[in-house]
Amino acid sequence: MQQLSRYKTIMYHLYPGIFITLGFIVLAPLSIQYGFPPQAGMLVAIALIALPLLLSHLVIAKKKESKKRITELNGLTNKLPAGKLLLFSLGLVALAFLIWGITQPLNQIITKNFLGWLPEWFTVQDLEGYSETNIKITLVLNLLLNGLLMPVIEELYFRGYLLPRMTIFGKYAFVINALLFSFYHFWQPYIYLTLILSLLPMNYVVWKKNDLRVAVLTHSLMNLTGAILSFGLTTNSNV
Repeated sequence: MQQLSRYKTIMYHLYPGIFITLGFIVLAPLSIQYGFPPQAGMLVAIALIALPLLLSHLVIAKKKESKKRITELNGLTNKLPAGKLLLFSLGLVALAFLIWGITQPLNQIITKNFLGWLPEWFTVQDLEGYSETNIKITLVLNLLLNGLLMPVIEELYFRGYLLPRMTIFGKYAFVINALLFSFYHFWQPYIYLTLILSLLPMNYVVWKKNDLRVAVLTHSLMNLTGAILSFGLTTNSNV
């Protein structure tokens, strides 16, 4: 397995986020212009930029390492029993939502005092003021893209591919990976604190248990739960 230098580790973590954020900056105002919330622009950026970019990098890495499939790049190949896998994932999801609730007030303070220079659509997640149809379309796309597809590809890239190739950082590799993955979300600087605190426990478990499925299942459950809650709350508020 080819190992990464410090420079490549940082670059490979962050460059996709730069392109995704640029796409969001271009597409969010267009979404608003056509009557959709800015989140729709982010989802289009995921479909047109994030997924193709991460997959392309994995395909190139597969050729460099003479692998037949991109899944063979995964260096976390242990298989926990199904019961332990589910238990770890559910526990990490519960912890992540607890951290989210605790850090929300701090996120709001950070946004108000340090991110006020950003346009409102960059940091505001409110769906009020948009048609019910366009909101539902956005929420369904969020369920499919952000809830199902993106977590799988992100985990294969960031945890399965990058993390095992970060031995240059020794026992702190899982910490560096969590920090860089958090900072990769340039389009969500207002939740950096939440991301870091939520990712560290997950990364530690994934690193120690050497099972990528923990990360995939945990990430998917977190995003799916968030997407379903958003859909339910928005639908009920419009009834």
